Amino acid sequence: MAVKGLVCELPPVDSGYRGEIHAIISNVSSQTQELSKGSRVGQLVITPVVIADFVSELDKQRGTDGFGSTGK
Repeated sequence: MAVKGLVCELPPVDSGYRGEIHAIISNVSSQTQELSKGSRVGQLVITPVVIADFVSELDKQRGTDGFGSTGK
């Protein structure tokens, strides 16, 4: 599709979503393009999302020797 000038945009889908998944296809070429019913235009990739939990330890002293320095 990219060679023809078609760009497929698939939005992220959360784990609780149970509806249809729609793809947005944009023609960025100067030529008219035609897609037939049943054309494969996207790919589903299932991957875990890890959300970091940051902990701020304000009671510890930082060193002065550079980024992340403990002074040791």
